Amino acid sequence: MKELLVILAQLDTLLKGGESIALATVVHVDGSAYRRPGARMLIDSQGNWWGGISGGCLEGDLLKKAQLAMFQQSIKRITYDTREDDPFQLGVGLGCQGLIEIVIDPIRANIERVKDSLERQINSGLPGFMRSQWVEDVLHISQIEQSVAAWDEGQQVFTEYLPARTRIWVVGNQFDASSLIELCLNLAWEVHWVGNTSKMRKDLQVRVAACYEWDSVSGLKSSDCLVLMTHDFDRDVQFLNQYVSHQTIQYLGILGPTKRFERLQKQLSCQLVSDISSPVGLDVGAEGPEEIAIAVVAEILAVQNNRDGQRLKYRTKTIH
Repeated sequence: MKELLVILAQLDTLLKGGESIALATVVHVDGSAYRRPGARMLIDSQGNWWGGISGGCLEGDLLKKAQLAMFQQSIKRITYDTREDDPFQLGVGLGCQGLIEIVIDPIRANIERVKDSLERQINSGLPGFMRSQWVEDVLHISQIEQSVAAWDEGQQVFTEYLPARTRIWVVGNQFDASSLIELCLNLAWEVHWVGNTSKMRKDLQVRVAACYEWDSVSGLKSSDCLVLMTHDFDRDVQFLNQYVSHQTIQYLGILGPTKRFERLQKQLSCQLVSDISSPVGLDVGAEGPEEIAIAVVAEILAVQNNRDGQRLKYRTKTIH
């Protein structure tokens, strides 16, 4: 999501000027590859780029092909095949064993349509599917409610799944809350901060989506994530009774040991309906606010992606 937001922000600037630009999109992957379908790379006429379509091994070659597409003002369809150890095939020895198909689109009107559609989907706050079809050099885009992410070579149709932007509520204004907020902002998550606003770091206040006093919280959604790190037992009880006890939340984490949580449950006015992580975070032996923030974010990602947080070397299924 962060990379996509960077590309959209850069498009705001580039589309206001008159220079040529191109947008490359990964539309199909077969086998192992660093990036998945939907990965994008924005290129300008000066050779600058944002985003990426691999781990850095294919970008240099793609840049040359994008320059040609911009010069000719025609869409290019590129295939990189790193499945065979062919010394004449670009990608040999790069570490991935897969086929990657990419569409390079230099048509400004098409890029504007992509930007508008992506922004509309992201701003909706909901996950969804976007279908792109290239008919000659014209791109047709539609948002659809249900589908399967896929690439139809014959029809030149790419259907991609766009997850909702993660929205997290961090409750507390101690230094460990600041560390979690900084990490979430670095991931381009939408952060809502609850606490004593007079004690919140001023540099972070201007970067989060919104700040709330303890008793002025509004807009909590079932798709949100929430982490309680107040270091105040009574405050946690009050907050849970007031805002959380009556609704389901995608992720609810509470700082503190198991005994504290057991004590806390006895003080609630009703049983919580959400699945609760307390102690919060994955078991990685985290020490200090920065490491704890990593453990918490890792657990949120595991919940969102329905994973168990084990080491990838023990995973028997495909990574993606």
